[in-house]
Amino acid sequence: MRSSVTRHTSASTVLAAFLASASAAPLAAQPAPAAANGFTSVSRWTPPPPPAGKKPITQETYDLWRTISGAALSNDGRWAAYTLSPVVGEGELIVRATASATEYKAPRGFTGRPQLMPAADSSAQFNAQPAQVSADSRFVAFLIYPPRGEVERARARRGTPAPRNSLGLMSVADGGLTRVANVRSFRLARNGGRFLAYQLEDTAAARPANGAGQPPAAPVGPRRDYGTTLVLRELATGTETRIDGVTGYAFDENEQWLGYTVTTRDGVNNGAFVRSLASGTVTTLVAGPATYRGMNFDRKGGQVVFVSDVGDSTARPRFALYHAALTPAKGKPITARRLVAPGDVPAGLLVADRGQVGFTREGNAIVFALGNVPADSIPADSLTDKAVYDLWHWKDAQIMPQQKVNAARDRNRSYTALYTLASNRWTQLANDSLRVVVSNDGTRVLGLNSLAYAIPQFWGEGATDVYLLDPLTGARTLVARQVDGTPQLSPGGNYVVWFENGHWVAYAAAVGRRVVLTDKLPVKFQDEEFDSPDIPPPYGLGGWTTGDRRVLVYDRFDVWEVDPAGIAPPKNLTDGAGRRAGMTFRVVDLERDEPFLDPAKPVLLRAVDTLTKASGFWQDRLGTEAAPERLVMADRSLGGLQKARNAEQYLLTQSTFNEFPDLWTGTSIAATTKISNANPQDAEYPRGSVELVSWLNGDGIPLRGLLYKPENFEASKPWPMIVYYYEKLTDGLHTYQAPSGRNTINPVVYNSLGYLVFMPDIVYTDGQPGPSAAKAIIPGVQSLIQRGFVDPKRIGITGQSWGGYQTNYLITVTNMFAAAVPNATVVNMTSAYGGIRWQSGLARTFQYEHTQSRIGGSLWQFPERFIENSPLFRLDRVTTPVLFMANDNDGAVPWYQGIEFYVAMRRLQKEAYMVVYNGDEHNPTKRANQKDIDRKMQEFFAVKLQGADPPSWMVRGIPFLEKGRDQVRMTTPTGSAPGQPSGGK
Repeated sequence: MRSSVTRHTSASTVLAAFLASASAAPLAAQPAPAAANGFTSVSRWTPPPPPAGKKPITQETYDLWRTISGAALSNDGRWAAYTLSPVVGEGELIVRATASATEYKAPRGFTGRPQLMPAADSSAQFNAQPAQVSADSRFVAFLIYPPRGEVERARARRGTPAPRNSLGLMSVADGGLTRVANVRSFRLARNGGRFLAYQLEDTAAARPANGAGQPPAAPVGPRRDYGTTLVLRELATGTETRIDGVTGYAFDENEQWLGYTVTTRDGVNNGAFVRSLASGTVTTLVAGPATYRGMNFDRKGGQVVFVSDVGDSTARPRFALYHAALTPAKGKPITARRLVAPGDVPAGLLVADRGQVGFTREGNAIVFALGNVPADSIPADSLTDKAVYDLWHWKDAQIMPQQKVNAARDRNRSYTALYTLASNRWTQLANDSLRVVVSNDGTRVLGLNSLAYAIPQFWGEGATDVYLLDPLTGARTLVARQVDGTPQLSPGGNYVVWFENGHWVAYAAAVGRRVVLTDKLPVKFQDEEFDSPDIPPPYGLGGWTTGDRRVLVYDRFDVWEVDPAGIAPPKNLTDGAGRRAGMTFRVVDLERDEPFLDPAKPVLLRAVDTLTKASGFWQDRLGTEAAPERLVMADRSLGGLQKARNAEQYLLTQSTFNEFPDLWTGTSIAATTKISNANPQDAEYPRGSVELVSWLNGDGIPLRGLLYKPENFEASKPWPMIVYYYEKLTDGLHTYQAPSGRNTINPVVYNSLGYLVFMPDIVYTDGQPGPSAAKAIIPGVQSLIQRGFVDPKRIGITGQSWGGYQTNYLITVTNMFAAAVPNATVVNMTSAYGGIRWQSGLARTFQYEHTQSRIGGSLWQFPERFIENSPLFRLDRVTTPVLFMANDNDGAVPWYQGIEFYVAMRRLQKEAYMVVYNGDEHNPTKRANQKDIDRKMQEFFAVKLQGADPPSWMVRGIPFLEKGRDQVRMTTPTGSAPGQPSGGK
């Protein structure tokens, strides 16, 4: 639990002292040239034309940029496969040789799909499934999506069936492509490479693209999901075997077996089956009309598990857990036995049909799930004449909005259970208050219970009680109470580790002994730069060595090798080289399928220079005192490192602000060759430069920021500048920026429009989030003005969300900015404190007391802090015109904060324009909304900073009765005279 927060000096007192000492905040009055029009105070400033031979960047060019996804090496390291997709348009598969220029391409269809729906969650975003290379590195399998025209025609015509995907199969011997229509999914075994299985769509029942069609007839008896045709293809010969009515299928890892389940409308040949891939022999595990789900093999391919309701023909059939040994005793057939029957489960529970079903890593136990028996639903018409309401109880573990958001999850909640094969016993491990982690061998179970702290979690002071559970009985042993953060179980199950009072703690499961691991070391293991009013989090763990013998622990710069038993003294694996050089080392695990780091092999490290942001890869050895060895280090961002499974071939990305993170490969990390060129058109458009700049904030603390300059920048003349910020952005120095537009600032786009773009870092003092921003940003801007190339009359500021709040605060304490765009902003912390984050259902109290909003306590502890940091109460001082977005389905910042801002500015008769994208989120997801706010921000800044003519929406607004006409280019309606706002009295 967190300790109470001490009081600090008044924010207004601190800021007043800073502003009094600041040489240019507010700026001294200067003679201004004649304004270009009545909507701006500056004269017209024409951006220089694009550099010779370069094209202008417009919204139409955004869609040209492409991304690389799903990059992977073949097991033999001879090939790299990836998908190249534009922002909007058709994608393609690239298969490239790693040791030559040989390259094959194949279409992937409409992979770059714009989001057409507002407030779309991640599941609604289209992402092309990665291609897969066969284990023998001879074939690449991938889905081919319908072309753009077919997708858009089906979407536009009601009742038109959605076009189907196809399967693409490429031979790397010659790039030959085989295409199979109407494919739903495909599978390849992890090891082997002889077979491919793919499932066809049900072509007998075309599905409409837009939900049109007649409702299905009411089912008689159990409701079933019926299968379709599965095709097993031998890759080398093309020979295929077809199996009808398949609902689910899987290979074992070593390609010994194909498991599949069949459910057909006529009930013929229904069951669960395994097919020997060596002999083609099919074995029936269970037969009968039923629903079968969750078929999985163990890692060795020696056993299989699944759930089924076979034998239960009631309207709500119950599932049972089935298991089959695929290498039975001599003379005995392969057959499945029912391990857990419906009647074995406690009252109110059932074997979950859609929960986890599988083996522990060692294959000695089965992890499966129990679920709640569904409650009878309330008939829709039964509440017609009844009260319909929500009751918010002060002792609820979750407040009502959170319960609503989590309703589907809670309704389908499942609880982990474990069947131990050696003892033929099973135990329910988890329940509605205890979540569990099962060890790789199923002999240790970690239990975490946060329910007792659910109410203090409401304001950010939650905790967790930690237990070890007996996997055979479920009996609990208390390990620790009130642990902050998330405890972890070591891969071998021998230790529980967590972070407490600034140090790592380990609990030895076998002997029940607790050891503090890092208290004798001379460095801190929690974030040294943490500037929120909460417990600083740890830097984290880098992994465990074989048998849980050592755990790797991070400090700010280095990696420590620690004995979790607390016997051997800790060693600094990186020999302190990180701290001496100001460089952060972190472990890179290229064998993610393995739970342990091999102590006999070098430890691979990624390094980042905290000053220059250069990055690279190094290596070191466990158990030695030597300094790490540099493999490669460069002034760019190196990342995405992977290695071929069976060869010394590496693949990684390299990027700078000007260079897209293309793929590089080589037999050594130190010597790689570029093998992709995702965006050759980049050279056709202007692209400026970025540099790190430094200054002191109002408290004398050194700060840095990013300054982006246009390609045709001349330091001898003054330029308009946009300032964009959040918290710290300088880690993005080498991040490639593709031209794009939404509710934030894209430096490539704004450089091309003639602006400098400045992104300053900010550090915070508890209780003073607004003054902290002012003391960081204002001196940073002043330092650039003093260099002579920033026009002090043409500076605009903008931020999104937390950046929006800071923008609003800034314009209440200085008039140095000519325009401001505070999107998704909080303006009144007193009302926002009591608001709801509607996307998660969480109350916003925690973020003011302990996280980003940084007040450091409740409204009743520090009422003056809430008021002094709220821009609302100082809006009468504002002279800066504002444009801002406040969407009515914002799930993070209540959109009534935007209303409060608008109402106050309107009452005070300050220039303000509020844009509300109906139904959209905190960050708009609908592509059209993203482009619209991008366009409005460009227009607004052009008027205020470059003296451009104002667009119609600034001149006369958009009355409700004309809503949408600007989007469809209809004739401008008559009504208000030009230059006069409309919209009612």
